Amino acid sequence: VARAVYQHSTRGQAPFLVINCVAIPDTLLESELFGYEKGAFTGAAHRRVGKIEQAHGGTIFLDEIGDMPFSLQSKMLRLIQEKSIERLGGRETISVDVRIIAATNRNLEAAITEGRFREDLYYRLKVVTIWLPPLSKRSGDIPLLTEYFLSRYAAEGGIDNPGITKDAKNLLANYSWPGNVRELSNVIHKSLIFNRGAPLSSDDILHAISERKSGQGLEEDNLKPVLQKVLRQKLIADTSENMFDSCIDFFASVLISEALNLTGGNRSRAAKLLGLSRPTLHSKIEKYGIKLKTFAKDERTSPQK
Repeated sequence: VARAVYQHSTRGQAPFLVINCVAIPDTLLESELFGYEKGAFTGAAHRRVGKIEQAHGGTIFLDEIGDMPFSLQSKMLRLIQEKSIERLGGRETISVDVRIIAATNRNLEAAITEGRFREDLYYRLKVVTIWLPPLSKRSGDIPLLTEYFLSRYAAEGGIDNPGITKDAKNLLANYSWPGNVRELSNVIHKSLIFNRGAPLSSDDILHAISERKSGQGLEEDNLKPVLQKVLRQKLIADTSENMFDSCIDFFASVLISEALNLTGGNRSRAAKLLGLSRPTLHSKIEKYGIKLKTFAKDERTSPQK
C-alpha cells in the first residue's frame, strides 16, 4: 500500500526508502535514520548520511513504527514539525523535505495510555489513515497474492513458474494467516524452493506452514502464563466432577478444530497432521461436537489428484 501511494504520487520519481523499526536494533536505528558525523561514536570513521537525508524530496516508509524507541520519537516529531534534522554527533541543522508514511499492527492508542508512544507524534502522523484488514478478512486477495509471489520467486530463482493445484489454492483460502501477507509470502517462497517442477500441491503448502509454525514455537516461559490463565478460568467456571477429563477434552477439541482449520476441513489431512487414524478423528469430531460447516471445503468436495 505504501509503495502504491508513492508510485501514484507527485513524488513517484523521487527516492523511496523503507525502514523497519522492529528489524533494526534500538542502538542502531537512530544512526540509520539520521546519520552520523565522523567521531560521533567508537567506529564512526567517517560521516554517514542517514535514510531521511537520502529520501530528500521523496518518501520514507516507517514500517512497525509502534515499536520505535520512545527516546527516538521526539526526533521524529521535530522532523515533522520543523522539517529538519541533526546527524548523530553533529551540530548542523539540516533541512529536509520528505513525506512520511508509517505503518503498525499495534494499538497506538493503548501504547499512548501506557506511556510507550508520544501522543503528539501520534496526531502528527495520523493525518490520513488507511486501515488494512488482516489477510483472513480479505480472502479474495489470496489468489492474486499467491500468483504474484509465485511469479516473483520463480523469476528470482531463475526457474519456470510451476503453478499451483486447485487443492492447494483451497488450502490457502481456508488458512487463517495469523502472519498476514508476510506469512503467505514465506510459505510460497519455501514451497517453491523445494519444488521439483510440478505444480505446488496442498501437501507442499501444508509442509511449509507446519515447518514455519514449528520454527516459530513459543518459548515455554511465554506460553505457560497463557495456559495458566485459560485453565484458571476453566477451573473457576467448570463445576463438573471430572475436571481433569473436562480439561483434556477442552484442549483436544481446540487442537482438532485448528487441525481442521489448517487443512481446510479435509479430515484425511487433519488426521495425518494429528497422527490419528481417520476413524479415530471422525469419532472425536462427533464426541466434541465440532461443526464442520464452518469450513469451506472437505475432501468430498476437493478435486481428485
